[in-house]
Formats: sequence, structure tokens, C-alpha cells
Amino acid sequence: MYIVNAKNSSGGFIMNKFEHLDEAKELVKKLYEEGHRDVFLSQEIPMKVKVTIEF
Repeated sequence: MYIVNAKNSSGGFIMNKFEHLDEAKELVKKLYEEGHRDVFLSQEIPMKVKVTIEF
């Protein structure tokens, strides 16, 4: 899973998830052409977390 984050004009972020890297790269190119300069492409790292709590 690939995640594309881009800063929008109101100061928040737009987040999009993609299955394939090619799709994510296309969105990054499109956002950059539209003038967005704060664009981040990252890969989601699946992990397993086990939590044990004792009282």
C-alpha cells in the first residue's frame, strides 16, 4: 500500500492510498503540475502489535 500526502491551501493535508506504485507516482506528478510542492509519497509498512495489560 502506498500513501500520497499533499498539503492543501487551508494548511491541512490530503491523503490518498494506492495499491500500486505506478498509480501513486501518477498522482504525485499531477499534484506537482498543479503547483503543490509539499507532496509526500510513502509506503505503508504492515506490522503486527501485541499488547498485554495486567492490573
